[in-house]
Amino acid sequence: MTSQRLPMRRKSDPSPMLRSAVWGACGAAILLLGACGDEEVQQAAPVVRAPPPPPPPPPPEPTVEDIASLMKSLSIDERVSLPEDLAPKTTEERKAVLLFWNAFAKGDEAAAGGMMSERDAKVLKKLTEGGGWAKSTVGIKSIEVQCKNDSNGFATFALITSELPDRALLWDASEEDGKILFTSFPGPPDILDHLSGTDSIAAWKKYVNDMFEKYANLPDEEVEIPQSKTEESEESSDGGSGGGNTPTPPGGTGGGALKKQKRPPIPD
Repeated sequence: MTSQRLPMRRKSDPSPMLRSAVWGACGAAILLLGACGDEEVQQAAPVVRAPPPPPPPPPPEPTVEDIASLMKSLSIDERVSLPEDLAPKTTEERKAVLLFWNAFAKGDEAAAGGMMSERDAKVLKKLTEGGGWAKSTVGIKSIEVQCKNDSNGFATFALITSELPDRALLWDASEEDGKILFTSFPGPPDILDHLSGTDSIAAWKKYVNDMFEKYANLPDEEVEIPQSKTEESEESSDGGSGGGNTPTPPGGTGGGALKKQKRPPIPD
């Protein structure tokens, strides 16, 4: 009886089970390495940030109240007229102008003086004490107002029609401590003869400034333009100028002609 020999396994040959386990472990390792590689690539990718939000829109322009509404809400006298295109650019300035000329229309010296510069308020006080303010504001038929912005604030002009001869007044307005005050601008008595065109404020200031320049180089003289008749003669019983019968509030015509005064001698 012939005996059969079974094939001998080499000691180095792994068993099929072991070989399967090894291949499985290798496959898992490959998968893990692949996954780690993908993860590293994702982390190295640049971060894309969202763009910043756009800036907020600018605030809306402040609303300027129209003259007709202000006339009604402030109970402005209907004799005061201020065209919309000749009015100041802000509501507060418009209110100040309307209230200022309203005081002239109603002859309210307390309201007018409270809106004037300190110097002009003193002139008005003397004019009032002499009765000139009452005479200059009685019988007013109309006050035609215009305004114009400039580097110092704005100016306001008015042509006053009454039983007296027509009068023109010019004031510069500026804000001090949150309050708008009016300072009179000088003018000779014939200023109305030199106002032409639609811009009375510019014409007035140009004429007066040219006049000052004309006399600026005179060696022994100086030019003086009284602000009002009260300044020229404070002792007048009616608050007007010496010998005059048309008292004029500060800031207006009728202030007297240009006067040349000799300068005092320079002391040694």
